Amino acid sequence: MSDENGSRSSSGRRPARRSGRPAGDEGRDVRAHLLTAARELFARHGFDAVSTRQLARSAGATPAMVHYYFGDKHGLFRALTEETLGPAIASLESLADGGEAASVEQFMEQYIGVFREHPWLPQLVFREMMEGGEDFRSHFAGRFGHRVRGILGSAIRRGQGEGEIDPSLDPDLLTISTLALCVFPFLARPMVETVLGIDIDAGFAGPWQDLAKRLFSRGAAP
Repeated sequence: MSDENGSRSSSGRRPARRSGRPAGDEGRDVRAHLLTAARELFARHGFDAVSTRQLARSAGATPAMVHYYFGDKHGLFRALTEETLGPAIASLESLADGGEAASVEQFMEQYIGVFREHPWLPQLVFREMMEGGEDFRSHFAGRFGHRVRGILGSAIRRGQGEGEIDPSLDPDLLTISTLALCVFPFLARPMVETVLGIDIDAGFAGPWQDLAKRLFSRGAAP
């Protein structure tokens, strides 16, 4: 007989799980494996060159699981960028929620910190911004790009207002130069490693973060 929750049928057997839906820890593992497969395959081949079937095979899953968790390949890519960039941007925005804009140094620490954990991200995003479809460009700009510009712009204006940054410097140009300081080695990783012989490894981000902040503070000082 069935109990109050209907966990068993009249035959004493548990009802079959809905088709296509992993249970409990299995579901979390499938989703995580799909994200890992997407990160590796997208970074290596680009978004358009990777099929849903390839993603599923690499993750030890089925194409149906991609659709179940993410809707489609675009949804998987969006989840990947959300789970890497999202926490860092939210952390910087939380400073403004407390009534104080982040400083440029705080922005650089958080931003470079993302690339310490995910050094593949800049190349992947850049490739899709240049070669991918308008759908991705619009999504990335709206979900991340405009927020990053707003946070960094507020930090620059704060620094200029408090006399820490030369007020004669153009804020838009400062935004570009600051982002370049943060992201360039990771974006140009193949060239930096092959041509310059400098490894962009786990130990690179910390020293680069310190140097980038120092270069900014001295170059932008009044």
